[in-house]
Amino acid sequence: MTFAAAAVFAVLFLLAGGSAVRTGERIVLLVSSNEAPFQEAIGGFREYLGGQGIQAGFEIFSLDGDPAKAGPAIQKIRAGGARLVVTMGSMATDAALREITDIPLVACLVLRTDNLKKAPNATGVGLEFPLEVQFAWLQKILPEVRSIGVLYNPSENRKRIDAAAEIARKAGLRLVAYEVNAPQDIPAALDSLSRKAEVLWGVADSLILSPTIAKNLLLFSFRNSIPFIGPSATWVKAGALYSLDRNYADLGAQCGEMAQKIMAGAAPSSLSPAAPRKVQYSLNLVTARQMKIDLPEQLVRGARQTY
Repeated sequence: MTFAAAAVFAVLFLLAGGSAVRTGERIVLLVSSNEAPFQEAIGGFREYLGGQGIQAGFEIFSLDGDPAKAGPAIQKIRAGGARLVVTMGSMATDAALREITDIPLVACLVLRTDNLKKAPNATGVGLEFPLEVQFAWLQKILPEVRSIGVLYNPSENRKRIDAAAEIARKAGLRLVAYEVNAPQDIPAALDSLSRKAEVLWGVADSLILSPTIAKNLLLFSFRNSIPFIGPSATWVKAGALYSLDRNYADLGAQCGEMAQKIMAGAAPSSLSPAAPRKVQYSLNLVTARQMKIDLPEQLVRGARQTY
């Protein structure tokens, strides 16, 4: 081997994380849905690994939104053998965590990463932005706001709200939180918030953000001129003032970086689950005008999309 060839090999060795990545290994993707965000994440994942010169074989199993397809898909994954399993979406991830304990697993497009921390063979990238990031953006978009209202189901979100209250306090904000144990608790909680909160934060909560309650939250926001911070661009389109959005291709690339390290010999448990590293946002300019909220032109220009 010439000196130049040896140098190139050394660089590739370091990029792989300290051990060579074997080519031709099989990576299996178990995907919850074929919707656009999943396709973008798959594209980002494959593009990243391709850019690193990793020539692995890819096989994709899609559940098409049907959890009943998970069992047969996982049986085929086991029968075919896999160096690495990459799951996309909570449905695929939950099924894989239950059934696959002996193959390294990287999860992508999951709301929260708590379950990944409990599995020694798994790591991944969540969808949720850190609370510090969320409150920093709130102060950037609504700099005069000091009190943040939030409704939450304590069985699902008590620890999160407790943590949010402390983080808000450190940022000079006050969290006004109301427990909601059933849909019939919503009207009284919103009535109390109308006198105490300047903004309503839509924390991820299966009870509070259910389709049956969504209309009530948005109506409350408009009737009281209290802007609603949506959990996604879909809510912004429906009337929320803004949401923080993800770059799904970059989420896939983040998972690709983890996959590269695992294929180079790193244990999944040595890679801490991560949050999205790129923040995008959507704005509803109609809502802003109706609530007389002045959004700087630079902020508007920087939005991923506006309504």
